[in-house]
Amino acid sequence: MKYSSAPLLLLLLLFTLPLRGQTSELKRIASSFDEEYQKGLLSFLADDRMEGRASNGNGALMTIALANNLFEKWDLIPFYNSSYVQTFKMDSLTGRNIAGVILANGYSEEYIVVSAHYDHLGKMNGNIYNGADDNASGVTVVMTLANLFSKLRTSSVNLKKNIIFLLLDGKEHNLAGSEEFIKRLPVPARKIVCNINIDQIGTTFAPPGKNEKYMLVLGERKNRHFITTKLDAANRFYETGFELDYSFYKSPSFAELFFRSSDQYTFSKKGIPSVLVTSGIHMHTYKTTDDHYFINYPVLAERTRLLFYHIYHMSLSY
Repeated sequence: MKYSSAPLLLLLLLFTLPLRGQTSELKRIASSFDEEYQKGLLSFLADDRMEGRASNGNGALMTIALANNLFEKWDLIPFYNSSYVQTFKMDSLTGRNIAGVILANGYSEEYIVVSAHYDHLGKMNGNIYNGADDNASGVTVVMTLANLFSKLRTSSVNLKKNIIFLLLDGKEHNLAGSEEFIKRLPVPARKIVCNINIDQIGTTFAPPGKNEKYMLVLGERKNRHFITTKLDAANRFYETGFELDYSFYKSPSFAELFFRSSDQYTFSKKGIPSVLVTSGIHMHTYKTTDDHYFINYPVLAERTRLLFYHIYHMSLSY
């Protein structure tokens, strides 16, 4: 007997959708933060006093201290034995990654990695490069997601895979932080089912169409499909209304170049399905004008909620 592909796809989708009660609980948790929460965090990370978060600078150390304190507050499990922090050398500098884990309900050997780099250009010629969009926006989303998923412990929602929330150093040093993370993994790489890397996600300057509710999602064709299928499903199921562009403005050659420019590429080289989630480059990228005033906080919050739903769906997939 032959079956058409559409009913089979629907059947697979139904097996990875939460039950009605869990859907209500997920929506409740997704609504437990507001735009002011993210504005406070992002504006702190992009403040002049952070001096552009250059690797090993005062701002980078303050970012690590903040993340460490919040991971402890939310009871994330340290990824490195008793520590959240992985220290490493890059050139003449000391680099620091920070990683905390939300464990699955019940035993699981599989991990989803949700990442963002926190380093930026720092100070040059007396000018501060605050990097509000690049990448205080990504750090803000990762930290918000860590907080949301920590709330699943006291909810009726079950998580089927472990989730690593990872803040990376050294993106501006040839992806040194992600290279170190992969090189010194304390778990087998084959146990990481995917990496969702978030880099520059806070603006609405570069929509692929007319909808300011958009995200650009880039990944290698052979590995990205099951990630993007779940993202499409979450976008439809929760009626979030996003325009999701997987073509990078219909430019395959530039899409490949851009994909290689951030930390998801390190995971991809290891054979781990990986995607970059971004709102695109714009007139403030790598300039001193990249300040938090240009962040679209309402859209940033909605992007965070869609990613929360998406990552949860990813945890249900096999």
